[in-house]
Amino acid sequence: SLSFYERPPTRLRRSAATTAGGGGACGGSGGAEASSSSTSAPGGGGSSGSGASKAAAAEDQATMKIARKLAHLYNEEARVALLRGDNTDTGEAESLLMQAHRWMMLSGDHSNAGRVLLNLSEMHARRAERPRGGGDSAAAGRGEGPCRVVEVAEGEDQAAAESAGAKGSAGSPSSDDFSEEQYCLWLKAIQCCEEASALNEGGLGRREGAFAHLRVGVHLSIRVPVQRRLLGSKRPETLAELADRHFGKALRAFDELREEREVAVCHFHMADLALQEQRIAGAPPLPKARIVSALRHARRSVEYWEREGALQYAKDFISSHIRVARLIECHPRSSAISEALEHLGGAEVKLLELAKSSASGGVAAETKELFTTKPTGEKVAVAAFRREMSRACQSGLRQGEDVERLKTLYRRVLRNEPIGVGADAAAAA
Repeated sequence: SLSFYERPPTRLRRSAATTAGGGGACGGSGGAEASSSSTSAPGGGGSSGSGASKAAAAEDQATMKIARKLAHLYNEEARVALLRGDNTDTGEAESLLMQAHRWMMLSGDHSNAGRVLLNLSEMHARRAERPRGGGDSAAAGRGEGPCRVVEVAEGEDQAAAESAGAKGSAGSPSSDDFSEEQYCLWLKAIQCCEEASALNEGGLGRREGAFAHLRVGVHLSIRVPVQRRLLGSKRPETLAELADRHFGKALRAFDELREEREVAVCHFHMADLALQEQRIAGAPPLPKARIVSALRHARRSVEYWEREGALQYAKDFISSHIRVARLIECHPRSSAISEALEHLGGAEVKLLELAKSSASGGVAAETKELFTTKPTGEKVAVAAFRREMSRACQSGLRQGEDVERLKTLYRRVLRNEPIGVGADAAAAA
């Protein structure tokens, strides 16, 4: 037990409590007390009191060293508690982290107090990501999910949504439903990041807070097609409205931090949110203003990946272009599907040209798998684009509009022939 080591610095805690006057958990009173103790030491007024003041200063310094050591010990104990077992009960770790934060504040070490708050924030986030049913968390909430643009095949995506919808239908909540309790844990995680940022004058904690907003936004967004509101909540906002709010805060924070990559990821998810809303059962067509706004976000994401290197970030480039095409397809005009196919065809041509012009061995192994190649090794198509083109053609044929043109385009898709501006002339030649 660490309680034995708490005896020497107890007067620090008493004096801080006296000066705090009922302040908050993360207030700066501890730091002020420590600072006043240390600054009053060297200034002994007269020769008679100089020895006493030096002794008091030495005692204060020793006391603060013990308090700081205690904080580190509590933080280490919390880390071990989180790693031990299956982490189903994080109450012990939370208590230890709160103790570590208290002693860091009393010792005046605001920088490390902020780091302890970030550990506390991550603990709340992990608890929030744990499903109510006790199974594995959704893929989007893991460490790489929100800050990576990952394309899911349309068939798998739709099947997952239908499965989740079936579990949550007939008034029976699914274990995947997002609850008020989970959302409150995310709010605690965000608050810890904000307090850490305040302690360090906007430095430490700002980036982590932006990621927390992004992560909770993704968790909410992926459940939009099958869940309208938080389970067990009286909040008036829908999941889509909450997700949009958190994405907006993440976007502003990353923009202020000048993190262009994460800004592009935020734009991607804000565009995808509109598509998730469209997949709600019985949802009306998206308003034109909503489509235009989502398209703007999707295109800004595309611009970043093209600027940084479409081949280097091939998966992100492909995913963003697919979102642009799906949003174009949402337009109510009859030529929307043809325009979406043309957009995908143009993006495919860009990626193929970059792949062909790159030096031998310049394309990563995982990037090579994205292309369809001839026996000679020549790259002729991008598999993900072709799958999306096939889906769009099938959708258009079911609608029965411009059937002959769509049949012609569908044949080209299946044969891995060019799709886009000038494709008709090339085929005729």
